[in-house]
Amino acid sequence: MLRSFTLALACAAFSGLPALASQQCEGTPKRDATDFSAIGDGSQVVDKRTQLIWMRCIEDQSWNGSTCVANDPDAVNPGPRLSYQQAKALAKSKSTNEEHWRIPTRKELLSLREPNCYNPSLNLAVFPSKPAWSADGSFWTSTPEAKGVSLVSAIGTSDAWATTDDENTNHVRLVRTPAGSSKK
Repeated sequence: MLRSFTLALACAAFSGLPALASQQCEGTPKRDATDFSAIGDGSQVVDKRTQLIWMRCIEDQSWNGSTCVANDPDAVNPGPRLSYQQAKALAKSKSTNEEHWRIPTRKELLSLREPNCYNPSLNLAVFPSKPAWSADGSFWTSTPEAKGVSLVSAIGTSDAWATTDDENTNHVRLVRTPAGSSKK
């Protein structure tokens, strides 16, 4: 009897987990999908507010025309966690004469935030990759701090940023300015 009760209690407790893990939004989104325009094959989007161009998927994911898919289908945690130096090297390796990819500033990265949603606080129609802003969603920024490099982490309903050693590992979402723009 006790074993049945324990099993029933455990099932009841865990039955709500998928709902807790999905995005929750309150009210009308402030960062609607119409704020962004897909360019090229759709793997990049232009933020119409800032004119910045963003990769839709985090590193080690590819755009398949409708969503981000892991390059390694067996990956448990999509997207690698990189040191700051590795993130900078990644941006450099993606750059061409026409496209100068870089690590975004804290302000730029936070400009993507959808304030009326959490878990993640990002428009999933535009940026469907995981982790977007989740428990595993710490992203490098290029904003320097007195004791290290800034990273942005948005977990649940709160946005936070912290300073971390540049040898720690985090995700990176690359950004660039339009070709011919003086802002780099």
